[in-house]
Amino acid sequence: MERRNAINLISGGVDSVTTAYYVNKVLKPAKQLLIFCNYGQRTYVEEEFCIKKISELLGVPLKIIDLRWLGEISTSLLTKPDVPIPETKTEDLWDPDKAKQRILRWWDPCRNAILLLVGLAHAESFYISKGERYDVYIGIRRETPVRMKDNTPEFMDEMNRLAEHATHHGGYRLLAPLIEHDKDMVVKLGESLGVPWEYTYSCYQGGGLKDVGGRILPVHCGICSNCRRRAIAFKDAGVKDPSIYAKPPI
Repeated sequence: MERRNAINLISGGVDSVTTAYYVNKVLKPAKQLLIFCNYGQRTYVEEEFCIKKISELLGVPLKIIDLRWLGEISTSLLTKPDVPIPETKTEDLWDPDKAKQRILRWWDPCRNAILLLVGLAHAESFYISKGERYDVYIGIRRETPVRMKDNTPEFMDEMNRLAEHATHHGGYRLLAPLIEHDKDMVVKLGESLGVPWEYTYSCYQGGGLKDVGGRILPVHCGICSNCRRRAIAFKDAGVKDPSIYAKPPI
C-alpha cells in the first residue's frame, strides 16, 4: 500500500495542533510538514511562538507562508490590531442569534479555502518534483451553536472536488479528521496524544508572551469568545488547563 506523507495546516490553536499530533502519533506518515500562514493576524507573534515550539517538539519541519495581502483586504477584527476585541459573556456563547452576529467579526475572506489551496499547491509540487504523495490536513471542526460554512463536511467535499480539477494528476486528499468533534472531544484526544497545551493559542485579542517560572509562555486575554470556549472545553473534558489568562475566563 502506498504510504502517503502529510502536510498539516497549523494555526497554533487547540484544534490544529491536536490534528498535527494525531497525524504524527496515530497515522505516522513517512514525512510531515507543518505550514503556518501569516495573514496579518493580530496574534501572529503568539501563534508563531507556539507553532515553532510544536515543530521542535514533534521534530517536524515548519514552513511559514506570507499571506499578508489577505489581512489587507479582510474586515475581520482578527486583522485590525487597533480595534479592541469586545468581551463575550459566557452566557452569550451558546445563543444562536448572538453567535450569528459575531461571525463576521472573525470572518476573513475565503480563509479556509485559501489555506487548503496553499497546502494543495505544496502537495502537487512535491508530487511533480519528487514523486511523493502528500495528504493535506486542516484542523477545522464542528462549531457551536452556529456552524460556519467553511467548517463543514460539505465544504471539505467541495474542496476535494476542486482539488481534482485544479491539479494535473489529481488523487490528492484534503482531510479534516476532527470535523465532527466538539472542542471538549478535541481536548480529550489531544490529552491522550500528549499535546503540550501551554504551547497552543486560542485568543482573539492577543496578550503577548510572559516569563512564568523561567519559561516563556503566551498569554490569553480570557474575555474573548475563543478564550472562554477554550476554558470551558478543558473543564468539560476534565483536563487541567495550563493556559495563562490575563483575566479569568470562567
